[in-house]
Amino acid sequence: MEKVINHLYEIEKKATQIIERANAEKNELFEENEKAIKKMEAEIADETNRKIRELNEQAEKEIENEKQALTDKFNRQLAELEENFKKNHDTLVDKVFRSIIQF
Repeated sequence: MEKVINHLYEIEKKATQIIERANAEKNELFEENEKAIKKMEAEIADETNRKIRELNEQAEKEIENEKQALTDKFNRQLAELEENFKKNHDTLVDKVFRSIIQF
């Protein structure tokens, strides 16, 4: 009987050790998973921030290009108006003068 009790005691002792090792392994795996999740979250945040910066830079370049195109267009139109004024100045003055005299 004592032999059976000792045998049962040994079985329970081994079972307790197995459960303790399983719990320790479970805790290690949990901690590893937590670290992996935090690492992935950091990587995702970094990638997201990088993409946001790229998109902002691209948008700024597009805006700058559009602004430059509008400035160039404005300068061309202004140059055309000035050239037209220089070419037709005398004619325009004459027309204004005649319209004033006709009243």
